[in-house]
Amino acid sequence: MKKSKGQTVDLLYINEKETNKKTKKKPKNTTKKKSTAKTKKNNNDRINLDNEIIIGLTPKKEQTKKKEKNVRSQKTKKKTGGNTKGHSQKNSNKNHNKKSKKNIGTTNKNLEKNKTKNQSPKRKRNLKITKWLLIIILVLVIVILFMMSSIFNIKKIVVLNNSKISSEEIISLSTLTPGINMFRTTNRTIKNNIKTNAYIEDVRIKRNVNGTITLDVKERKPTYMLKLENTYAYINNQGYILEISKNPLKTPIITGFKTSNEEIKEGNRLAAEDLSKLDDIIKIMESVKNSILENIITEIDISNSMNYRLVIANEGKTVQFGDTNNINIKLQMISQIFSAEKGKTGEIYFQEDAKKAIFKEEVSR
Repeated sequence: MKKSKGQTVDLLYINEKETNKKTKKKPKNTTKKKSTAKTKKNNNDRINLDNEIIIGLTPKKEQTKKKEKNVRSQKTKKKTGGNTKGHSQKNSNKNHNKKSKKNIGTTNKNLEKNKTKNQSPKRKRNLKITKWLLIIILVLVIVILFMMSSIFNIKKIVVLNNSKISSEEIISLSTLTPGINMFRTTNRTIKNNIKTNAYIEDVRIKRNVNGTITLDVKERKPTYMLKLENTYAYINNQGYILEISKNPLKTPIITGFKTSNEEIKEGNRLAAEDLSKLDDIIKIMESVKNSILENIITEIDISNSMNYRLVIANEGKTVQFGDTNNINIKLQMISQIFSAEKGKTGEIYFQEDAKKAIFKEEVSR
């Protein structure tokens, strides 16, 4: 029994030791685990500066490169004696020039592209315009060839409203002949040819498809004559000299004109001074219509524009008419004197601004 008790005691002691060992070993293991975890964390937290880039920090390789560059630059400074700044400036200028050339090239390329883009619609418009122009030219050529064909040859020429100039003379002046194409000569040339005759004022030309051409003529009519040495020059109201003839017309003769004899030719007009006086004479003669002086005035002296002189040869009287003021009042007084002094020769003149008319009888010798 003692042995058994001892054994039991020993066993208990051993068990306690083992338990103590076990308990002691457990915290050791935890510390190891903790330390290993910490080391792992520290290893994980460590930064590989070679592989990773951190803002504000430069990797070792770059630092080493910079150091090498600095060393090289210091060596070059020693060799060149401080001329590295000039070289660096030259290099920078070269780089700047290269960049500027590149920029200029790119801008030129862009401008060329923009030009081509802008020119493309213009080219299309120009092509359209040229196409339409070619079409129009072709059409015109076809029309002209058709008009110049024998279909439009002249078969007949008709002259209208001519009294003074004969139809044969007008046709010969027009240079139109049957059998010739009617579109060979223009209307302007035909008009100018016919109007070389002073009596022709205007011509209207009509071309018919059946080959007939009508010439509608407007003639000038002589209304006055200019007394020359042995001839008379017929003129109309516009002062055109229509004809020079030895035969007088039943129209008033104008004397006292300023136009020279050299300028008095068929087709010419009177001088400017005579044209203004002619306007005054036309006013007087238009007022004379339906009065006692109608168709009996034989001569008008226009030498003085303030006092036109009218000659009535059949009555043996002359009238110092004055200017163109109070024409109707003057005509009334003249008609009264004509009826009162009928058969007497003499001169009529006005006083007090045409308020009074006086007849001065011519004393026979």
